[in-house]
Amino acid sequence: MSDKPSYTVTVAGLDAPHLRLIEVVFRHIQYNRFLFRLAGADEHESADVLIAGIGDPVGREALERARARGRPAATISVIGPDGAGDGQHAIEIGQLVRQLLPILNRVVELEGLAGGPRRIRGASRIDRGPGGGFGGGDADEGGERPRVLLIDRDDSIRRQLADAFGRMGIDMDTASSSDEALERLVMRPADVALLDGELPGGEGLRLARTIRREPDWRDLPIVVLSERRTPLAVIRGAFAGCSAFLAKPVEYDDLHRTIVRQLGRVRTPERIPAQLRFAAAR
Repeated sequence: MSDKPSYTVTVAGLDAPHLRLIEVVFRHIQYNRFLFRLAGADEHESADVLIAGIGDPVGREALERARARGRPAATISVIGPDGAGDGQHAIEIGQLVRQLLPILNRVVELEGLAGGPRRIRGASRIDRGPGGGFGGGDADEGGERPRVLLIDRDDSIRRQLADAFGRMGIDMDTASSSDEALERLVMRPADVALLDGELPGGEGLRLARTIRREPDWRDLPIVVLSERRTPLAVIRGAFAGCSAFLAKPVEYDDLHRTIVRQLGRVRTPERIPAQLRFAAAR
């Protein structure tokens, strides 16, 4: 019996291919820090989170019913190319499928389902990052700098990310194999791990599974770096317990947003470098 917080998620108004992709993710959710159960259409009224395609009449109807409940569900409205949203949290279908687990985790936090008060009222765009969540309070500049562990054999990627993390106020360790990465984690814990999804023989995703099995590292955020930008590559990373996906070559803004989100899972706001917190609040 798991002691993780558990939440019921229901989906309405999405087409069959996207619904199948979501169902696949839910079959391999055991490594996530929250447990999510995908409910059937007859359970809309009792769901904690509703994902509704607002371009479809079924999705719009489910969204209206959720709003009318005495205890409204946290709602994610799936928006079209024009960006028009109509829910507490709006997101495009492509990003929802690629980053379903991180998005659900974030909604649980923002809506107070994990135990705290709700921090967002009204509409928001999930893909804008944590927003005001890191904006308040005085920075504790005397604290230890965040540290990331990069597992990648490409020297050009190492140099690129070392420069980027230096600009962010983050220290970086490197490893070129699974064994070396595990040694680094034992010697000096990291806040976030970034691993090359194309390490030979599937070594990268095997490493992610190994990390998830270790109690001391079970909650370590893991970000996959990959040249493969397909939904299948992202889903494979999620199955292995990875928290996020970044495409190579890595864009600085994408890296920045991803690292802010992942640090927010393991550090309090005052223990995140000021330049990261203030940039995320804009």
